[in-house]
Amino acid sequence: MLDLFITHWNEDWETVVKKGFDMLGCQRLVDWDAIRIVLVHDGSPAFPEEYFASYPFKVEQVELPHGGIAKARNWCIDHAEATWIRWHDCDDMFSNAYSLYGIMDGLQVAQNYDLLWFTIYAEIDGKLHIKDERDPVVIHNKIFRRQMLLDKNLRFPEFLTWCEDSAFLAVMEMEIDHQRIGKMTCTGIPYIWYCRQGSLCNRPEIKFENLKSFFERHKFVAEEFRKRNLMDQCHTMIARIMVDSYITLNRTDLPEGSDTESHEKAVWDYFIDHRQDFLACRDEMFDRVMVACNREAPPECGTVKKEDVLDWLKRMKAKHEGSAA
Repeated sequence: MLDLFITHWNEDWETVVKKGFDMLGCQRLVDWDAIRIVLVHDGSPAFPEEYFASYPFKVEQVELPHGGIAKARNWCIDHAEATWIRWHDCDDMFSNAYSLYGIMDGLQVAQNYDLLWFTIYAEIDGKLHIKDERDPVVIHNKIFRRQMLLDKNLRFPEFLTWCEDSAFLAVMEMEIDHQRIGKMTCTGIPYIWYCRQGSLCNRPEIKFENLKSFFERHKFVAEEFRKRNLMDQCHTMIARIMVDSYITLNRTDLPEGSDTESHEKAVWDYFIDHRQDFLACRDEMFDRVMVACNREAPPECGTVKKEDVLDWLKRMKAKHEGSAA
């Protein structure tokens, strides 16, 4: 019924991976014959088989050439065998002994659904926070019907090393039948997502590189919308690209030495190629973009207005085309 894929790149068994498998081994009331557990090594060697000997389930290990998390997850889609797919990060863990039972119990009555989601904990700075919303950028509280992913040709963008899951989910949000999404009620909150010190999402020195990844992520999503003839969504995403880029290039907390000039030129070149799409964004959709971007912007940016972005575009035109706006 369920393919549980656990992916990792170059993580240590004793200090990182083992705790999650130990908690998986503590799960109660589970029919292990209904679950296929696959540990996907993204360029890392397989662990010795004796590591798994004491667990009440079988573990399949797959060794892939290092290609990034998106490529590993696409491999999972292509090689899944079960009705449902779930991805589990190797440094995360189930929160209680009945987590997996609650999930499997929910799948028993999910014939009319293509996507199920559930509440999770997020451990940030040593504190647990409850994430109850169906967050469109978090993949860890979702279970996917594999056939839906195949029918909609939903893939993770393999050129991204950051935001690949939110890009995947953004396209899915536009393609999925929202009548076939359901919240799964489990015994307790089943999953803990850990934000470790040193992880990609928690390293100040690469903040600018991560922010530039949002630019690449948004471009991918906009092009996917275009390919799927979702033009209103495409125009809206291109408007978001420009608003987010304005905020990024005007931040005061970027690491020293960030090459903002090159990034600004890349943004301007993209705008020139997609000017008509930007202008085609409907006013009410642009207003939604402004709300979303301001909600996510750091406090020091203040409240960004649409006029700020349009004035910035005029200044960039004068700068990069050598003429007055």
